[in-house]
Amino acid sequence: MNTPNNRSIMKKIINVLLMVILLTFGSQAAFAEEDVFALDEHCLAYKTEKSMFFFAGIEVIGKSCDVQAEIHWQDSEEQAQVEVSVPVSSFDSGNSLRDGDIPEILRGELTPDIRFTSTWLSRTDMQKMFKNGNAEVSGMLEVAGNTFPVKFTLTFRDQGRYFLIAGKLITSFSGLKVEVPTVGPGGMLAEPSDYLELLVHLRSDKISGTEKIAVLN
Repeated sequence: MNTPNNRSIMKKIINVLLMVILLTFGSQAAFAEEDVFALDEHCLAYKTEKSMFFFAGIEVIGKSCDVQAEIHWQDSEEQAQVEVSVPVSSFDSGNSLRDGDIPEILRGELTPDIRFTSTWLSRTDMQKMFKNGNAEVSGMLEVAGNTFPVKFTLTFRDQGRYFLIAGKLITSFSGLKVEVPTVGPGGMLAEPSDYLELLVHLRSDKISGTEKIAVLN
């Protein structure tokens, strides 16, 4: 029976759903209007999408500026590896519930830090990257208890006091053996996409070891 009490409950549920939808699309619009990073930030981020209440393509971005980056040189200082890491618990997507789940989703107990370690690069190789303004850098990515071979596409821009190193890796959650749970029965409330971008936005003056690359002197 459609009693006044039942109608009142349904009205409250509809109002809550409408508010969630408005907040969701308001957040998406904010991201569309501004870059993920401020120009002078030294940070990493992830970007993915989700479906919510049957609306697809809602963008989700999580960012962390708790980044450790270093160039490890051989004793001869003619070859080096670049290492960049970030704690899985440090990402901020603007949703505290989602951010609180990230360490569990990314198996933080096995891999507390997402870590990229490049292949060995010669001094000449690195000088060419900065001078040419772009490069593809291969290496191993440690995440969720596993290690994967990856290749980041990067650009290098001279900002005067430092070089800005920006770029991304296009991958997928399944490719990294990460399972992101749905929310609600059958993903009715939120269903994640498998698509994933890992975004890089690093400053050379905050990367230990870059002072040994002559092009930066």
